[in-house]
Amino acid sequence: MIGVVCTVLFHILLVLVAPLLPVDRLSGSHSNLDAIAAAKKDKTFDIELAPPPEAQPDPLKFVETNPDAPANEPDKTANFSNRNQQSAQEVAAKEKDPENRPSVKGQDDIKSSAIVTGDHATPQDGAAATPPTTETQTQTQAAQQARAEQVPLSGTDKNEGKSEDGMASNISKSQTDSNNANELLEGAKTGKDATGGALSLAQTNRPQPKPRPKLARARQNILSNQTAGTTNVGVLGQDARWSEYGDYLNELIEIIDSEWHGLVDNYQGHIPSGTHVIVTFKISAEGIPSILRLELPPDKTTASVVNGQCQTAITARQPYRKWTPQMIAVLGTEQTLTFGFYYY
Repeated sequence: MIGVVCTVLFHILLVLVAPLLPVDRLSGSHSNLDAIAAAKKDKTFDIELAPPPEAQPDPLKFVETNPDAPANEPDKTANFSNRNQQSAQEVAAKEKDPENRPSVKGQDDIKSSAIVTGDHATPQDGAAATPPTTETQTQTQAAQQARAEQVPLSGTDKNEGKSEDGMASNISKSQTDSNNANELLEGAKTGKDATGGALSLAQTNRPQPKPRPKLARARQNILSNQTAGTTNVGVLGQDARWSEYGDYLNELIEIIDSEWHGLVDNYQGHIPSGTHVIVTFKISAEGIPSILRLELPPDKTTASVVNGQCQTAITARQPYRKWTPQMIAVLGTEQTLTFGFYYY
């Protein structure tokens, strides 16, 4: 009963007090809304929705180019190297590669950025071609017959008569046979003509083809198998733009590659074919490398040998060339690189 009485009294009190409450302030309405809307009637708001950003490829993707292919700047590529080059191949590919890489025959279980392989021989120029012999040169070029040796009578006392049938005497100490020449002329003792014989048939010089020169050196490496290719047909090339950092990396790869091949060639032990080592290291702007991580083969004996060879190949010729201020501005003070060493 008390609860019912309190409820009735509360509702009676609420009905009596409700008109006195400021309900208009709590309703969300405003008496000046019309005036405010009229003041902002001429103002407009433009909202532009930007499209979502496209996924950008890695701007620091280094690829190896073909040193024998002509330099040609590609139309569009995210790759960089030590020279401008457009992707191409000698035979048209049946399938287009999404990254516009050329088709290369190699191994399926090896990942490599190289598209050509070679050796460490020094580039050489071909010999000069023999110029063709003209008609005038053919007439003037002649081989003379051997000229006879001319030996006069030698001695200190010489007497000759005026008559052809007269007597002549000569005191001589020379043991050389004389042919009664008036003056000494060098020549062949078996020669038959004192002045050199008539012109013989000229030997015609046929133009010889110029030997193929040994072109720019390509690094010796293993190629990865790439079935799809590019639509451009020509000398095998890789899409890449030249950059200062690309030139630096190409120089770094050649130094390490040369040092590593020297260590492997001079090693007298046996390393199983197919052994590979993955080395991750940092290179500072001062040209100092520091090893971060190595992936070695499971065999401990082989691992200890190749570990020393690969690390020595990277650190033996340090410090490398210092970075330029432009490289430091773009790359910072250090970069992380990953090299793969394959024993085959």
